[in-house]
Amino acid sequence: MTIDVQTAGPDPAGRKPAPGPLGLVQAFVNTVSLRTEGRDLLTDRPAAVGWFRGAGVLPPDPVVVTTSEHAGLLRLRDALRAILVARTEGREDEAASAILTRSFADGRLVLTMDAAAGAHWATAARAPYPSMIAAMAIAIAESATAGTWPYLRACAAADCGWAFYDESAATRCSPGH
Repeated sequence: MTIDVQTAGPDPAGRKPAPGPLGLVQAFVNTVSLRTEGRDLLTDRPAAVGWFRGAGVLPPDPVVVTTSEHAGLLRLRDALRAILVARTEGREDEAASAILTRSFADGRLVLTMDAAAGAHWATAARAPYPSMIAAMAIAIAESATAGTWPYLRACAAADCGWAFYDESAATRCSPGH
């Protein structure tokens, strides 16, 4: 399964999106392009709601996201990018990790069991913002279990930060960058 949602531009090297739910995280990080004219698909609250609705995270019902919740989504995106750049550079980013941990707590995650005793992550939240946060946390958790999470990186070039999926030791989103 590949997640196909809008990003702020095409992958600079023409790579395929990350597999499975990790594609959602990759696309979320890539809702802003630092390489081009700074195109940002989450510029305001309605745009953020529209993007998450297009990603299948939110229902078609009317949804309201507050100004502080919108700021929280942007912090989440920036922290994800920072941690992916740190991974690419072979270092840790304690500040980004702390932001992600605090953000994911807002997702109100619970472990559910199905009739066949299968375990699944879900959100206990009924509000839009926690549901958006939970979608990212669940996608990361499922990707970590699948073994794909370590291969999502972000370009280490200061003017880029594009998230890309690559099982090699690549540190840039495209050759020569």
